Amino acid sequence: MPVLTEKTKAKEFETQFKVAENLIHNAVNYMHANGREIYGVTYCTANSNGVSIVEDCKNLEVFSEVLAEAFNGIRALNKYDNNWATTGHKYRTFSNSGEFKASLLDDGYMELINGMSIMIESGSASTLPIISIDINGPYKKPNRFGYDTFSFVIDKGDRVCPLGSPACKSSSYSKNPENYCSKTSKADNNGFTCGYFASTDKNYFKNLK
Repeated sequence: MPVLTEKTKAKEFETQFKVAENLIHNAVNYMHANGREIYGVTYCTANSNGVSIVEDCKNLEVFSEVLAEAFNGIRALNKYDNNWATTGHKYRTFSNSGEFKASLLDDGYMELINGMSIMIESGSASTLPIISIDINGPYKKPNRFGYDTFSFVIDKGDRVCPLGSPACKSSSYSKNPENYCSKTSKADNNGFTCGYFASTDKNYFKNLK
């Protein structure tokens, strides 16, 4: 029975991962259809009151708010909060050695009507927006990167890739993605690139333990 349960859970996570990936692609396509671009545009980060925390950016848009419009447009947005850190949801690293680095998740937060949740690292033309998705939502375990939480990057031409994919520029993450999806690493960003391996290894979810 436990073996059957593990297989069922692995298949469920694999299906949800594919849904999440398609969801991001659809949101970016929606933005394009409405004349909006992401890559190369400087966006700001907002505090919990929706006000830019960088004074020089006071006349610029907040990336998480722009992305929220896209999810609202495809009828997926349920809840929006531009300060994830205040929600109290904590995530674990891939190796389960500690909490995942919250500062990589706190530039915007959404809960979708399909139960998934989205956390944002807003980025810029040089750092790129990173979107992390909890594929079964924050209220279901394990809330752990590489298991039920995966990250994607938006690159030049607004191309969407799992973070770490060499097909998309993503700083050091695309150079050595295995360093950020390690069963032994104790780094607080370990698990950030597991989406790349989940998308390329057909046995990825079967091998999770």
